[in-house]
Amino acid sequence: MTTAGFRRGLVAALPFLLSNGAAGLVMGLTYKGLGLAAPEAILFSLLVYSATAQAITLSMWARPLPVAAMVVACIATNARYLLMGAHLRQLFGGFAPRKILLSLFLLADASWLMTSSDADRNGPDAGYLLGSSIPMAIGWVGGTALAYAAPVATNGSLKLAAALLPTMFIATLLPSQWKNARSPWPWLTSAVAALLVARFVDSSWSMLIGGGCGTLVSMLERKDG
Repeated sequence: MTTAGFRRGLVAALPFLLSNGAAGLVMGLTYKGLGLAAPEAILFSLLVYSATAQAITLSMWARPLPVAAMVVACIATNARYLLMGAHLRQLFGGFAPRKILLSLFLLADASWLMTSSDADRNGPDAGYLLGSSIPMAIGWVGGTALAYAAPVATNGSLKLAAALLPTMFIATLLPSQWKNARSPWPWLTSAVAALLVARFVDSSWSMLIGGGCGTLVSMLERKDG
């Protein structure tokens, strides 16, 4: 873990202050509309710190809370971290756990991709992982906090967030996921499948099925490649 690597990752990830901040703002507006107080919303984004888990649980928010379905959805959408963690172990397996726990807590798709790419160019450097993770976390939590300072009424924030949420998340993730012209296919497959399935089943399950179809397309593309 080097200071140069930390600085290199920090600078490279600065654009995520804005993109993650915008997505965090939408998340905060949603929490505000659901009646969560500012400290609760900020702690939610700080402690959970998972865009996919927070978004999918919000989309399933109801009274009483469908806890079982929420847990299944979170496990399904975050199972990729097992593969990401296994890859990081290959890169940084020699580190004592206490030295890399903060980096793993702040791990995001984009920081993992950037660290993997930097390791190919400059060799494994855990400082890069930590440096690239910090702007993303600050943007996400800061955006959530800013939503409570925005001059939007509580009863209007939920509608505004609902309108912005899908576009904001796609815009946030696409830059780090884009590899070639075939990259949008899993996203499009998920969207089309979810919309079709939603005509026959609950919207919560349609999201899961759509996500599964998109994952399958992504896996087939990797196999072909």
